[in-house]
Amino acid sequence: MMTGRFVVGTRKSELALRQTAIVAGLLAAAHPRLDIEVREYETSGDVMLDVPAPQLAADAFTDVIERALSTGEIDAAVHSYKDLPTEATAGLVIAAVPVRADPREALVCSRPLRLSELPPGSLVGTSSARRAAAVLALRPDLEVKPIRGTVDARVAKVLAGDYDAALLALAGLERLQLRANITEIFDLRTMPPAAGQGALAVQCRADDPIALDILTRIDDVELHNAVDEELSSSLRSMQS
Repeated sequence: MMTGRFVVGTRKSELALRQTAIVAGLLAAAHPRLDIEVREYETSGDVMLDVPAPQLAADAFTDVIERALSTGEIDAAVHSYKDLPTEATAGLVIAAVPVRADPREALVCSRPLRLSELPPGSLVGTSSARRAAAVLALRPDLEVKPIRGTVDARVAKVLAGDYDAALLALAGLERLQLRANITEIFDLRTMPPAAGQGALAVQCRADDPIALDILTRIDDVELHNAVDEELSSSLRSMQS
């Protein structure tokens, strides 16, 4: 039975902390004598709120945490799978993909309106070029602008009237118990999500057999393989 201290790194947003709590709970159940410590970090993406998400580096939401992991400051890192850069960081591996929430996209609106019901010219916020393209393909008469910040901050901007609506991942809204603000959930064909959306990825160093053993116990192998295949398919699609 594994014992001792096991340090897990995460972003300090409320969503990241809730996701890390899920992983910590799984680790505690698998290793009851393990002393789990959570350490919080701000990534460059968390700090550079004036930069649209598509202009950020591929590792903007993982960079600081991955450095802490590489240097041995922490033993593992919890990420939203879709935040990981498509090219793996040297020396690090995804040791576990333990859970996944609903991967679909959702519309948040201050009024009970679906996307098709928004008045022409309505301002819709989105943090990704993929979501922006999907919105404009369905409603070219809408105005789409970047919206940055944590999930709860983006919802607050909509409710405050800064935007008429916003597109967000359903998984994050549900994990933050913000489902009451959702006015539409899109099917996967109408609004395709990012590869791995809703899944959690737990990283460790490739040369750390103790961490690998600890994390393997919480890995959902079938889910892990399915999400890896999603990413591979997405990469093949972009390269073709």
